[in-house]
Amino acid sequence: MMSLIARGAWALVGLFVLLTTGLGAETRHIHVLKIFDDHNRDYVIREGCRSIGFGIDEEVAQMEAHLGVTNVITYDIKGDNFNLAYLDQVLDYEMAYQERDIVILVFVGHGFRSPDTRGPFPELYFNSYTESVNYADIQERILEKNPSILLNIVVACNVTQTDRGAPPPYRSVNTPPATVSLKGGVRHQSLYEGLFADEDGVTKIINLVSATEEYYTFISNDGGIFFNEILYTLQEALAGYPYEGWQDMCQTIMERTVSRSEHLGLSQQPYCSYHLRFYPVELSAPAPHSLLEPSPCALAARELRQQQRQDLRELRRRHRREIQQARQHGLDRNERRLLGQQQRVAYESQKLRHEQEYQRRLQLCQ
Repeated sequence: MMSLIARGAWALVGLFVLLTTGLGAETRHIHVLKIFDDHNRDYVIREGCRSIGFGIDEEVAQMEAHLGVTNVITYDIKGDNFNLAYLDQVLDYEMAYQERDIVILVFVGHGFRSPDTRGPFPELYFNSYTESVNYADIQERILEKNPSILLNIVVACNVTQTDRGAPPPYRSVNTPPATVSLKGGVRHQSLYEGLFADEDGVTKIINLVSATEEYYTFISNDGGIFFNEILYTLQEALAGYPYEGWQDMCQTIMERTVSRSEHLGLSQQPYCSYHLRFYPVELSAPAPHSLLEPSPCALAARELRQQQRQDLRELRRRHRREIQQARQHGLDRNERRLLGQQQRVAYESQKLRHEQEYQRRLQLCQ
């Protein structure tokens, strides 16, 4: 048994060494999309959103520190902004420049299936059935932007709903959570670099969905069994437990969720997967499309938005070249961080000019 563990550990080390070569050269931002139904009438869902948001913030702060990432950019699609129009704005423009960055998307809210829903992902419910979208559509919008890693966490039910007179049903559980012993030890930078390395021309996609087809999600004030198993497994992996990469971690998350749910007399079956999408190194900008049918006014302004997105992409590429040149000239980490902050100011200034110009165009259109 010890020899098997030793071989597994050496194989993991070899994998990490192989994967860490590209991280420092490309990934400088982490983008976190929090799509939270945190104004839901149900207290348990609201508290679940709060707990999950706190857990995500803690883990992202650790990633920022261990990966040496320049910026963490959070998009709060929640509260009054929990709607498809705002999500569409974020995907269409706010995230236009994040090529080769890490994207973490977290949805917490109602989910359902229609009789014609295909695939493992649920329809995400934005306060009405007419304002719902399958998660696969959101994922494709993000993948068009060619991130290095897309980590998806979806906490929602996935059961066929034919009664459109009421919101999708869900299940809550408020029994005290089982005590779980976490692996102790210091987190290792090399393990972060192994899991979150950037490989040129490849996007790593990790799907962590709380319920597969025709299963409910059981959510609780602390975020629920599934989300906590994600945290436990990630913390173990980054403290040195010999997982064989994301696929092994996905399997562990599923098995533990099922086991702990059964211990409480619940039936919950997550869907977790890891796969790669390969791209050519250079991609032409894809034709934009929307999660919503745009109004005539929005159509009139879309051409301007397209040009603005392209301007941001060019600015992003220039900034990446500047950071690469700074490394080549031996600038230390503090100097590179200062350069990154200056670039962030330049980006925000350009984005503000874009928004002012865009709003003027919309007013003329009206």
